Amino acid sequence: MARSRIVTLGNAFLDTIVYLPELPSAPIKLRALDVRRTGGGIAATAAYTISALGADTIYWGRLGQDDTGDQILSRLGAAGVETGAVRRVPGGVSPIGTILVSPDGDRMAFGFIGRNLGDDADWLPLHELDGVDAVMADYSWAEGAAAVFGAARERGIVSVLDADVGDMDAVRRLLDLPDHVVFSAACLARLAGTSDIAAGLRHARGLCRGVVAVTDGEHGFFWLEGDEVRNVPAFPVKAIDTNGAGDIFHGAYTLGLAEGLDVEGAARFASATAALKCAAGSGWESIPDRAAVSALLEGGRP
Repeated sequence: MARSRIVTLGNAFLDTIVYLPELPSAPIKLRALDVRRTGGGIAATAAYTISALGADTIYWGRLGQDDTGDQILSRLGAAGVETGAVRRVPGGVSPIGTILVSPDGDRMAFGFIGRNLGDDADWLPLHELDGVDAVMADYSWAEGAAAVFGAARERGIVSVLDADVGDMDAVRRLLDLPDHVVFSAACLARLAGTSDIAAGLRHARGLCRGVVAVTDGEHGFFWLEGDEVRNVPAFPVKAIDTNGAGDIFHGAYTLGLAEGLDVEGAARFASATAALKCAAGSGWESIPDRAAVSALLEGGRP
């Protein structure tokens, strides 16, 4: 099979992961068990994942001309992700995240989205989408996502939106543009005004033009096929850290679609990829390669 070529667009973070004996529920002083610095952000994590799984990967986004931006690009470049089109904004401040992780893998995440990075998307090299097999964008830069989704549609390129709660106005603006919208459970509930998955998906279908789906942690992946709610169960693993699992899922799901898998096949591929990362540990360094994912898939359904 020829290597797929994928573009992801959106945010990229430099994350600090702090391991605690417990997650705080009130102001407290705790001695951390460990700490790790790694890459993060929805689109950048998806790009790292896609590259680790063996595809040619391009990341488009905006970063400041600062040390944080240098470190993010260095980590992406080391993974083989193409970053030559990333805009470095003078005076801009690159995104930084802090994630608290408990021994059972639960987490609390705090993200600074950056500052003075600009919203203009006219500079995007959309002509470079010629020959691309799929695009994935997050909601964090709505102008860029809209431009990429429009250009992808003109070219017949499959497109995926990662929809989460960070900016519901941006999510609503983008819903009718991509071929696939994959919500987080929290985002779907906020959009539909209900935590009922089936009702939420049916509500979202009226706002989207393509496939509507949702990831719901250990409950797996749900999507509408006609009026039927379908489900791909999550692979059962003992999670060390769930941070980034959704971003990893979206990247692998997009690659699966690019390689010709249907929704169910792409979701199983993505679920296996995310499960292996959660079981392996924290950060981009824990994202599995293609051989590990294939081995899990060949071991049978969850």
